Amino acid sequence: MSESPPATRLGVTVTVAPLGDVRGNIATLLGQSLHDLLTMFYPPAVGKKANVAVTELVQNVIQNVLDADSELGLDLRVDDAVLVVRVRNKATPDQYEAVRARVDALAASVAPKHLFTETLRKRRADRLKGGLGLMRLVAKNRFRLAVSYEQEHLTMQAAFPLRGIQ
Repeated sequence: MSESPPATRLGVTVTVAPLGDVRGNIATLLGQSLHDLLTMFYPPAVGKKANVAVTELVQNVIQNVLDADSELGLDLRVDDAVLVVRVRNKATPDQYEAVRARVDALAASVAPKHLFTETLRKRRADRLKGGLGLMRLVAKNRFRLAVSYEQEHLTMQAAFPLRGIQ
């Protein structure tokens, strides 16, 4: 008999500003810290999913800082039904459109794992690095992605349903 998901609701919000002052690997630090916190209340798999999403989304922000004086907003929410990670940062309309195009392509893909494998193979052949994070969240970790843009800020959301997770 499977255990029902915990009834605990947990929310964490982190703001970092200015991004130009970030020293070290903040993406890994936040991902691991939130993993450790979540595993106090949820099965280890929930903490692992949060770690992957937080690390990937925060790393994307750090690698694409538009304004060294801007801020990063991280919001994590989890309850018995879903894990949601949102990251917000300053971005140009062109940056938003590029991210939106990737998210739309992933959403339209009938076989995200195949898309991931083919993209990985092509990038290796071309000796390109990076650019696989959002794809990995969908193909390997089954997150649903959403992206929005408002008042010069891009918000990236990764949601994972917790039904049946052990």
